This record gives sequence, structure tokens and C-alpha cells, in this order.
Amino acid sequence: MIITTSTKPTTEMTNKAQKIAQVLNGTFVQRGDSALQSLINKFNKKEVIVVEKELTKYYPQKSSNPFFFHPNLAVLRIKRIQEGDNDIMVKIAELQAGDSFLDCTLGLATDAIVASHVVGEKGQVWGFESNAVLAVIVKEGLAKGHKKHSFLNLTMQRIKVETTNHYEGLRGLPDKSFDVVYFDPMFRVGLNNSALKPLREIANQSPISKETIAEAKRVAKRLVLLKENKLSGEFERLGFRRIPRANNVTYGVIRLSGDVRTNEG
Repeated sequence: MIITTSTKPTTEMTNKAQKIAQVLNGTFVQRGDSALQSLINKFNKKEVIVVEKELTKYYPQKSSNPFFFHPNLAVLRIKRIQEGDNDIMVKIAELQAGDSFLDCTLGLATDAIVASHVVGEKGQVWGFESNAVLAVIVKEGLAKGHKKHSFLNLTMQRIKVETTNHYEGLRGLPDKSFDVVYFDPMFRVGLNNSALKPLREIANQSPISKETIAEAKRVAKRLVLLKENKLSGEFERLGFRRIPRANNVTYGVIRLSGDVRTNEG
């Protein structure tokens, strides 16, 4: 893998690219005036990370479409919450200020950002991401904050990102250490969403194991939550109670506590 910068980089951009190369065991390359394809041909590498002034972009091996961190959907959801609307994930997860939330399939961290907004500074949000490239780019994006909506900066920066698969990550946690343990895997039955195509190309698409859910039940205080396509059989396979919804996306719940805070659905 090549890690480089845009042309005419700042010292900060160069330092960031070198740090990413070290974390991912990649090859840092001075960009100069070279085109990306020239670097790919010269070093015989088909994966490239480009550190730009505002974004860090990852070009997967089989795609010309770059992946980069963007919290836009989280911003829209938080604005709706602020306007008094319900957020279905927040409602079903029964999240409140001060809660702890573990996102076992972090991806673009959309759900983690929303959860961090709700639980606030006295709460706790962690995210597990098994893809090292995805984890690095998202962790950097969260730390940087949101240029247009700076009120979200602390919300994003509070999220702790760990590069690990959910089974190993959960095994390392104490019993009942998070109020909610959450899964939003790549759907077994995909939806036609072009915006998620770059993420789908690099994300871990392996199904969740029953052993992972057993660990999640051990770690969760209140409930384990699974988001999936409503046509999916994962709810039944993994032992979740499906929440009926008209939408194409729905949730399944495994409750560990009798403390019901809200009505589900």
C-alpha cells in the first residue's frame, strides 16, 4: 500500500501521511508532481491512501471511487433530535444521558456519533472496527471534528476507536461494562444505496457468529441491538426479537434487563 499526499503538501499533511504509513505498515511516498497512477505503476501497488488538506482518501484495489470519512448523515439525525424528532436507533436502544454504548461494527461511525450526542460528556461511546484502513481514516476524521458544524467536535472526539474484530474486542471486556452493545453489519441482503458502495467494498462482510453474540450478552447491561434489512434471517439465526417496522431497515433486540425505558418500535 502507498501512502502519499496531495501535491504541494504542508508539513502537517506529510507528518500525517508518515504516521498512517507506520500504523498500517505501508510505504510513504513523496508525491511531488506525480499522478497517482504513475506512483501505482512505479511501486507496483494497487491500494493508495492520499492525505489531503481537508480529507484523507483511500482508493481500494478494485475501485476508482475513493473512501473517505463524512459524518453528514449523523449531522442530519442529530439536527432532527434537536428539533424534537425521534431517532429510531436512540429510541429502541433506550439511550439517555450518561449511558455507555459500544458499536461493534463502527464503519463510518454514524450511529456512534448520534449515540455520543445523546449520552453526552458523562456517557461513554466506543467503536470496534476490524478493517485497519477504515479504522485509521474514521479515527482521524472523528478527531478532526466537523468544519461546518463545530458544535459536534466534542461529540465526535469523545468516541474511542479500537482496531479489532468484534469477537476479540468483546472478549477483552468485563461483564456488564456497557449499557448497550450494538451491531450494524453489512447487510446479508443488500440495499440499493450507491452512497454506501465505497464502504461496502472495503468493510468486513463476514456474518456475525453466535459466539460473538454470546460475548455481547455478557458485556451488555441492558440490551444487545442488531440493525439489519427486514428481509434478513439474521435476527432468527442469532436469537434477536425482531421489531416490526414498515421501513426496509429494522432492528432486533436481546434484552438483558427488565428496565424498559421507552416503547420499542
